[in-house]
Amino acid sequence: MTIEQLTLKESDLYATVMDLYKKDSIIPQSKETETKMEIVFDLYKDVHRQYADMADKQDEALKRGLFIQWYAFTEPSWLTGIGLLDDAAMTKIITVINDKILSNTLDAELKWMLNYYVNPAWSFAFDKFKGYQGLDSAIKNCKEDSLPKSIDKTTMQTRGQMGLYWTSGSWFD
Repeated sequence: MTIEQLTLKESDLYATVMDLYKKDSIIPQSKETETKMEIVFDLYKDVHRQYADMADKQDEALKRGLFIQWYAFTEPSWLTGIGLLDDAAMTKIITVINDKILSNTLDAELKWMLNYYVNPAWSFAFDKFKGYQGLDSAIKNCKEDSLPKSIDKTTMQTRGQMGLYWTSGSWFD
């Protein structure tokens, strides 16, 4: 799949989760809802795996894969649609990030995103990956308030659930 196709798949999965969430706020969770969420979790695992497959070739795939990993650990799965992820895919994302940190080839956007994700409040999301020298350094040297002053919200909204997250807050003007 291409990044664009994965974006559409993420949008569909997120819409499914929101529909189920709205329905469950009125009706208690049902077996049918649980079954549908398990399907969404599996499909999101596949989306993440595909981003990981492209991570060493496309920075956009790396950014999205890293976001999904971080989000899976920091937010409830029933709200994100992201359940357990494939260990090999997560390791590939971390390996590529680690290599980019060590070779000083992270682009500016990935630098501020990574810095945000490794903030002490959420660094537990990376506990499984201790011993990666570059990542350990990023966690140790995390700087608070290093977000850019603004982002292109229109473009960001077209970047899967990562884009939805970054345009949902009041971080940027």
